[in-house]
Amino acid sequence: MSDLVFEEQFHRWLAAYGRFLTLLKTIPPDRRDAPGACGTWSIKQTVDHLSGWHYEAIRRFAEIASGDPFDRQYDVDEYNALQVEARSHLSWELTVEDLRDSVDILRMQALDLPPDRASAEPRYADWIRSLTEDVQAHQAEIEAWLASARV
Repeated sequence: MSDLVFEEQFHRWLAAYGRFLTLLKTIPPDRRDAPGACGTWSIKQTVDHLSGWHYEAIRRFAEIASGDPFDRQYDVDEYNALQVEARSHLSWELTVEDLRDSVDILRMQALDLPPDRASAEPRYADWIRSLTEDVQAHQAEIEAWLASARV
């Protein structure tokens, strides 16, 4: 894998989260906890889910950097439920701050990766790509849900 692949994924991820965090600023207070934005989840629960996966990526980046050769297998539904529940007590403001913090930590971790390591280990780019695809899909769902509520 070339340095460019990781670098491209990294910049796409940063741009996607920049757009998503901008969207979150526009969410009316009465829509933040309403179910149905992304499947059965509210927007807040969706943000909680995204934060959880970012913290897992942070953990995995550290494990990969320390030489962990194994790919983790996840029960995605169970993991998602745990992350949403663990953050259910947070206010909207703290929920958004949690996501922003997790993005910042992962950004710093990614920037600290030596380019040769980022290019030699495809799991770094895979994590960033997955996070990017997830937020893009959720943003599209949220935008469509908000638009349908205005009709």
